[in-house]
Amino acid sequence: MPPKSVPDPILIPIERATAPVSSQPTDLRLTRIDEFLQARSLSPNSQKAYRQDLNHFLRWTQTSWAAVTARQVAQFKGYLLRKDPQTGKRVLADSSACRILGTLKNFYGWLLKTRYVTEDPTVSVELPKLSEPDAQNLPSQQVEQILTAAIATSLPERNLALVSVLLHGLRASEAVNLNLEDYDGQRLFIRQAKADSKGIVPLAPQTRSRLNAYLTWRQQQGHAIEPTSPLFVSQSRRNWGKRLSYDGIRKVVETIEQQTGLSIHAHQFRHTFATNLVLQGMNPYHVMTLTRHRSTASFRRYTKAADQAAAETAFYETVEPNNSMSI
Repeated sequence: MPPKSVPDPILIPIERATAPVSSQPTDLRLTRIDEFLQARSLSPNSQKAYRQDLNHFLRWTQTSWAAVTARQVAQFKGYLLRKDPQTGKRVLADSSACRILGTLKNFYGWLLKTRYVTEDPTVSVELPKLSEPDAQNLPSQQVEQILTAAIATSLPERNLALVSVLLHGLRASEAVNLNLEDYDGQRLFIRQAKADSKGIVPLAPQTRSRLNAYLTWRQQQGHAIEPTSPLFVSQSRRNWGKRLSYDGIRKVVETIEQQTGLSIHAHQFRHTFATNLVLQGMNPYHVMTLTRHRSTASFRRYTKAADQAAAETAFYETVEPNNSMSI
């Protein structure tokens, strides 16, 4: 018998499963920042601010945290303090440069404690020297303009009450966190605050009246009135009845800016509260208790105007009766 022919082999291609290759490798520097923020008890706004500060450094260099040198940190400081070649002015304010560098120092202190690095390259680099800041308080005429503008907004009940509360020295973030149970008809209980600066803020009669009118209006609008309900709520279609956000307060202030032509920010209301009380003769320690400042150095800005006024009064009381100075 003739031999059987052997058929030609059939080649069957075998496809190997391959894992998709990411075009964006994980940046371990970002992972360390996430861990740093998770390890600290920070408000969402503080976390956002810390992350923004550290991102300045990430954009400036691709060096890993462990490989950063003291020389690089010094160069980064120079970068933060650089001037615009066209205007000759600083790109960042001294306070911003100091804050960013301070955040980097804080972060490296944590990296060292957690043994992610063996040396802290920020130790030998000093923070920029800052001049003593002045209070950014508003004159009484501008305060009246702001209150009048709040009444002219589309939500006069809420916005007038909100501005009045902010003019009692509250930070915007503290006003956001207030619940109905935090108002007893006489005062506000600050239970969530920056650096755990909790406390009690008594309200002036006119502010209590405005706040009560707002709450009555809230009931008429059909909002839930429960102890844990937000004190200030949104009226937008998307967030109706939900807690008014930090961004919501910013938009209220922007609306008032447009109506008055003033350039203001919500924190100026806090400055105005503290400065006016000191100028009116209230014991600075008591004012500091109401604003819940922990550092006398940071509170100093509010006493400067009162100290200057008192010094001028003492000068005239000394000089004018006896005409003791020949100038």
